[in-house]
Amino acid sequence: MPHEELDKETKRAPLPFWARCVLALFCSALYAMAVPYTSAVYELDLAVAFAIATVQCGSLVLAVPRPRLGAAVHLLSIAALVLATRESDADMWPLPISGLVSLGALVLLLGVRERWTVSFGTWWASVALLVALIVLTPDRYADPDQWGTNLTIYTSYTILVLGAAIAVGQRHRIRAELAKARKDVEHAEAQRILFEERARIARELHDVVAHSMSLVHMQALSAPARLGPTRPEVERDFEDIARSAGTALAEMRQLLGALRPDHGTADLVPQPQIQDIADLAAGTVRAGIPVTLDVAPGATAASPIAQLTAYRIVQEALSNVARHARSASTQVLIDVQGAVLHVRVHNGPPADGGGGDPASPDRGGHGLRGMRERVTLLGGSLETGPDRSGGYSVEAILPSAIIEQAISAEESR
Repeated sequence: MPHEELDKETKRAPLPFWARCVLALFCSALYAMAVPYTSAVYELDLAVAFAIATVQCGSLVLAVPRPRLGAAVHLLSIAALVLATRESDADMWPLPISGLVSLGALVLLLGVRERWTVSFGTWWASVALLVALIVLTPDRYADPDQWGTNLTIYTSYTILVLGAAIAVGQRHRIRAELAKARKDVEHAEAQRILFEERARIARELHDVVAHSMSLVHMQALSAPARLGPTRPEVERDFEDIARSAGTALAEMRQLLGALRPDHGTADLVPQPQIQDIADLAAGTVRAGIPVTLDVAPGATAASPIAQLTAYRIVQEALSNVARHARSASTQVLIDVQGAVLHVRVHNGPPADGGGGDPASPDRGGHGLRGMRERVTLLGGSLETGPDRSGGYSVEAILPSAIIEQAISAEESR
């Protein structure tokens, strides 16, 4: 969700459906009481009482989507009610019971949903409005016992309602801001994990490619000596090959400088390959997890990048088994099927009926996110998920463009 939408939500608490229903019932009851009450007690014309009550109740509904406009309209209806009832002989003035109740409802609604400045400002404006209307009515102003009691009742009970409403509203805003901050932290953590995994992949691919480029460079330099006397143009071609390989290797090291903490002093250490999976499986067996390994002979002839990807997938899958299903029997299959390299790791349910921590394979730097990133970079596909037996499967497919060496090895037999 965009930050702008989250900011809007933290400023205004959402009104649930049940609260909207309560508001509708309240406005209906207020309307049903206000019209006959003001008409009978304050001797208002029925049409005037009807009009004022309609605006009074309708403004409360309007305050849900448009709080400031609804508050302004409601205060205008209260002013009209005060002015319309000032000539009556009723003792309750300036606010009839309907006015006391509706203003309290407005303060409650704004205090819960809006920032405290809006709700407090509306309350202060209502008090100022009542004081101004009292001062502008000399006949009523001359009897302070009457309007003083009414004004005291209004201010005392609405300030309590306002305080409680602001507390509830602030609690919602704090919770919404905490939820937003939690989402931001989770998003930042996910991005950090993704960037770290991409940097790790880039470093490993560099080590694989750099090792091969170094061999090309050395073979091109030594070719004239190994082949004996050759034509000058052939020697120049070998020199061009060696120069291009050296230039490419230097540029690769410069690009990798931004990813390595030591700024580019890359060691050309061969990365794990498919034949190293046997040691990986043996270590897992020593940890108490039964693992069976089946590697097709043609798989070891795949390109170094494909073999490295297969090794990392098996490594992470076995780590997940150790974390989430420690006693589960696990099968590792690496096969060449037609034009693809197929990597499959499947574990059954734990033999003891228990497991490790709840599965969360995307946590950490080398979970499913890392597997998927590696396979996607090579143009392959990855499928993961539980099966009906209660186990879990990880299957990766590497396309033919990545395993040309394996295919050639199979065809030469």
